[in-house]
Amino acid sequence: MMEVSYGRVEGILRGIGRTLRMIWSSKAARFGLLVLLFYILMAAIGPIILPLKPVIASSTNVFQPPRLWPPIYWFGTDNVGVPLTVDIVNGAPFVLEVSLLSALYTTVLGLLVGIVAGFKGGYTDAALSFVSQVLMTIPSLLLVMIMATMIRTNNPFILSGILSITGWTGLALSVRSQILAMREYPYIEVSRVLGLSGGYILFKEITPKIMPYVWINFILNMEGAVYAAVGLYFLGLLPYQNYNWGALINQALSYGAYFGGRALPILVVPVVFVTLYMVALIELAYGIDEIINPRLRK
Repeated sequence: MMEVSYGRVEGILRGIGRTLRMIWSSKAARFGLLVLLFYILMAAIGPIILPLKPVIASSTNVFQPPRLWPPIYWFGTDNVGVPLTVDIVNGAPFVLEVSLLSALYTTVLGLLVGIVAGFKGGYTDAALSFVSQVLMTIPSLLLVMIMATMIRTNNPFILSGILSITGWTGLALSVRSQILAMREYPYIEVSRVLGLSGGYILFKEITPKIMPYVWINFILNMEGAVYAAVGLYFLGLLPYQNYNWGALINQALSYGAYFGGRALPILVVPVVFVTLYMVALIELAYGIDEIINPRLRK
């Protein structure tokens, strides 16, 4: 029994190592992975090193320009005198939590609905497909804005559910289409003839074939969730948090950052961090697609 367990663990570790080597072999995936690891470390360790402390605003410490020393003032200060470095670091955990949870909700729900609809067929397929298609016709941005305004929460679990309320429908229909096509493949027919159970065929023969596509969709959903969450804070539809990246952008524009001036760093810094995070996710998804799709390999 112990030998079997060790063999499984060794196989899992080999699979992880092989996957990491494949990701590292792609420049796009390598860049995305390194930047993503940087953001994870910043969110995990940054608030411990640079905790958010109350500051009494005064004319001597608000809107201070960036300076080289001390490093905490590399990006200057915000409208209440808090260093922008502290704002960015303390806002990072929320961004990562919302993007990860929203992508998880969207991917899991879309995958489950697509699998059930495609594999069961019949009335189940018709009902789930109808619900998915109806939800796809609803303007998702408008629905998210309405629900965010009604609920007004900073809880990442609830906010992620709001952001993913209709985002799962595209994945569900795509997975359904792939499973419907794969059900007719010869090796699936052979599995049925051999008397293999439906669960074995679904989880051992069909689902592994669509997982690369699901992983790419998961990463792209993370990118979309960041855009939506920051946008909601920018529009003032969620409870105010001074260190939130979207709230920082809102502050900068309210202080006239359009025209430059002292508020310009408050606009530029969070925009750069949001953009870099989104580019890293896109590059990681592209790199994974390049790895699993031979036609894209250079």
